[in-house]
Amino acid sequence: MRKIFILSFLLQFQFSLQSTAQKEQWLRAFPITSYIVDGNDSVKIVQLEMPEQITLKEKQLGLIRGVYESNPKDTAEKGFGRCQLIKSNYYYFAIVNKNGIPLKEGDLLYTLMDKTEIYYGLFPKLAAHFIRLQSVNEQPFYDRYLIFSRWTAEEEKKLMDSVVADIRYTGNYFLENDPSLDKEITSGDYKGKKILSVMAACKQEEVADFFEYIIARPRLYAGRTWKVSEIFATWIDAGAPRVVK
Repeated sequence: MRKIFILSFLLQFQFSLQSTAQKEQWLRAFPITSYIVDGNDSVKIVQLEMPEQITLKEKQLGLIRGVYESNPKDTAEKGFGRCQLIKSNYYYFAIVNKNGIPLKEGDLLYTLMDKTEIYYGLFPKLAAHFIRLQSVNEQPFYDRYLIFSRWTAEEEKKLMDSVVADIRYTGNYFLENDPSLDKEITSGDYKGKKILSVMAACKQEEVADFFEYIIARPRLYAGRTWKVSEIFATWIDAGAPRVVK
């Protein structure tokens, strides 16, 4: 009976995802808090604490994934369930704990949220996986919640300019102060070039390719804060894999 219930739930969730475009909804992730208590059987009760401007609905579906720490297996699906209780800006989900993989604070609960009237560019799509990008000086480039309240194409362009400038600045800084870090790239489109030199001369379209790759393969990035210059350098060193359009 439990297997039938799980299969039914997964089919429901899959159908919801497939009909997202028709319902004008976006899939978004939110971190669970440290409030994780036992329910009945293999059910765990988890909590989301949300800003006042973001609301969820009772019985809303949710699926939990882990956040990458040191192994891709960290990002496995951990469970699924529905919102059973709402108290002010706290939302409580009853989660069927899949395969007994422990839930922990910071795991991401993915759920379908109503579309907002914003420019749905690269940065909102990154924020949808609760990815926060910051400068080399650790200043965040956007708020992962508020970006869905107001975001325009002009703001997208300005922020992309800032990101490109940050990567160029970082590349130039280390070229001048520690050129030994300018290692040769051994694969991909930049093969034979050097990492810091590519960073110092990077263009918007290259950064856009990188962001599109993250959006297509978000698991290793989701739910965490990253210095964009560092992960851009790692992407280049790995051969700069791109999304085939």
